[in-house]
Amino acid sequence: MTTPNPDEAFDGGWINDMNLRPLCESVAHFAGYEFDDSDWQAIETALPTTDVERSDWYDYPLLGEVPLTLFVAADPGSSVVFVRLAGEPDSRTKAQIEAALYIFVMWEVA
Repeated sequence: MTTPNPDEAFDGGWINDMNLRPLCESVAHFAGYEFDDSDWQAIETALPTTDVERSDWYDYPLLGEVPLTLFVAADPGSSVVFVRLAGEPDSRTKAQIEAALYIFVMWEVA
């Protein structure tokens, strides 16, 4: 587990844990990465071992047309997951991801 490098990471935030898979699928789609059940299983399995308060984040590469790294960390005792992304997306992809983050923070989508 690693901590997101602030020089590489861009806006993230926290979301309800029920929204994590839809967010992962959306971000992967915008990056041109085919996210499937094995990707989700890796993230879902690693999440309980993370802790945002200890700065223990799980990083998962989304190696599509726009390479990104997804960082997730649980907030123990709550249904909140913190999310950050690292990479150098073009302005369109970044805007799509930021819009998805906003949606998944504001509403329960699952």
